Parts: sequence; structure tokens; C-alpha cells
Amino acid sequence: MAHISHLTPQEASAILAAHLPQPPTELPTVSLVDLTDADPAACASFHAYLVHYTPHTATYLVTLQLSDPLEAEAPLTAPNSLQAQYKLLSALHAHISSGPPPIPLPFPVPIAFNTDAPRPYILARLPAPLSPSAQLKSLATVRGTLPPEQTASLELRFGLALRTVHNLQSEWCGPPPLESEGLYSWQETFERLVDEAFCVAESAGDIFASAEDVAALRGCLARAIGAFLFDDVEVPSLVALTTGAGSVFVTDTDDGGEPQLALLLPSFAHLLYGDPLLERAFSPSEAPSRALLEGYGLPPPIVFARQRTKRMWYDLYLGLVVLLGMRRVGSDRNVDWATQLVEHNRVLIRDAPCY
Repeated sequence: MAHISHLTPQEASAILAAHLPQPPTELPTVSLVDLTDADPAACASFHAYLVHYTPHTATYLVTLQLSDPLEAEAPLTAPNSLQAQYKLLSALHAHISSGPPPIPLPFPVPIAFNTDAPRPYILARLPAPLSPSAQLKSLATVRGTLPPEQTASLELRFGLALRTVHNLQSEWCGPPPLESEGLYSWQETFERLVDEAFCVAESAGDIFASAEDVAALRGCLARAIGAFLFDDVEVPSLVALTTGAGSVFVTDTDDGGEPQLALLLPSFAHLLYGDPLLERAFSPSEAPSRALLEGYGLPPPIVFARQRTKRMWYDLYLGLVVLLGMRRVGSDRNVDWATQLVEHNRVLIRDAPCY
């Protein structure tokens, strides 16, 4: 059955009226947040909307579920359920509230979620209201258009935001479906994630050039496991696998003012507990800047050669998740980027050190 993808002002008004103490007296304005997740399946299943409520000065974020995330043959690579996303958002908000960062960061503030509605949703609030006429642009888009000092300022804040998210830790590893298993070893968890992706990619027949490529990667993975490459994560952190600078939104600068961070992490579709180095922002494909790393602080994500090898594995896995998501929904979005990411790191891993 086809789904209407746009959130109407009438629907937005009904959502606000169901959860706010003072229902809106006028129809709110609604604007779609640009796609921010590398996984086409996440973008097909969930859309995020900014809802501006007048006369009260507030901006809300509604994450609307358009279809159930298709688990298919690789359930651990599927987007998180709406309920799991709300649980992660609530945990992050509680974490930030208990120890606020040195500067305000615009993470969504959870209000409610409803899975009984015709189209399930999460309702959240932005910490600072935005003008209905404000135009948001992603940090990935504006990086090359702003003066260097303004870009560096935004990157510093992005780095601080990453550190804030990573400071939220858990007793178990992996995406939400693995919570009930209570896996405490990141190495064991990541091996399971990669093995599932390998099995499905191998059966697909068009992700790797040959079965020999998969067999060679399995051999490299066994060597990495034997060297305890992924076993240096004592406590898993909350990390974003598929969202990077594209999920960091800044205010438009058409009026000549200095841009400010306006919205962080509008998508929780692929958040999990694991190695902080798994964060997509640390991928060489994202070209993390010096300012971002300075904002992230110590210890830096990559110091030793073995950490570069880990990042190769994480990029390989990231590419596989995107390609499997593409197959779920029949989309070719990001297919070239993901294919190159997989092939590039497949080659690098063959001779990468594990010590």
C-alpha cells in the first residue's frame, strides 16, 4: 500500500494537541528535514519534519514512520524501530540533562511517541526555537562556502557534540535488537554484525565481485579477531553508524549573520552501542577536520595503526549496511558511494596491520 509522505499542518496540529498542555489555536507550519541518513531503507521508512507552533515560540520535530523497516535477511542491519529510537533519544536526553555540556547543543528533547496512530510518530522539541522562515543547511553542504573561522567554529561544536554522545555508555553492545542478549564484548558483537552482513551479501551475488572476495575477508576477520583488534572497547558508547556531517544542521546565513548549530541527530535509525571509532564522522570518507577532532578532545579516535585498521573494517561494514538497505527498498541512492567504500576498504584490509 502506498504511503503519503508529507505531514500536513492538520496532522501536525493533532499531534501537538494530543501531547501539549496548551493545544495550538492556529495551524502550525511544517517543513521536511532533508534526508540525513546514508541508509536508503532508513530514509524510506522515516521522515523528519520541523513543526513551528504559533503564537507560542517553539519548534518541534516530528519523526513520522511511513512504513515498517524491512528486516529481510539481515535484521541487525535494518533501521531501528520507532520505539527503539525513542528509547535511545530519551536515554541521550537524560544523559545530557544530568551533566550538561559546556555549551548548549541542539539535540532534540523527547516528548512522546505513539505507535497506535495510523502513522506512528515521535514528537520532540528543539531546545531553541527557530523562525518558520529559517532555512536549515547541513554542515556537509556549507563546509566549503563559509569563511574558515566560521566553519572551524561549527566543527568544534560538532566535535563536542560527538564527545557528548559517546559519553553515554551502556552495559551491553550492539543495536537495540541485541539488548536482550546482554553482549558485553564489542569484539564478539562486531564479529556477529559483520558475519550477518557477509552472509547476505554473499547470497546476493552482486555486492562482492566473487565468493573468493568474501572468503578472503573472512580470513582477514579471523586474523583480526585472533589479534583482539576490536577487543579494546571496555565500555560501549552510543554511536551513529550512518549519519555524519549531513545530520548536523545550521541556520541559514543569507542575512549575513554567523551561522549557528540548529539541529543535531534528527535520525536515530542506526544508533547503537559500540566502539566510538565506529562513528561515521570519523570515517576518512567524511574527511574529519582538525577543528572537529579538537572539539572532540582527548583521547583522539585514531592514534595507532591498528585503529586505522579498525576504521577500515567499520567503513566496510558501513558500506554493506547501505547496500543492503538499498536492496530492501529498491533504491539506488548512495549506491556508487557505498560500493566504492566497500571495494576500497576490502583491498586495504588485506595488508592492514592488526597489532
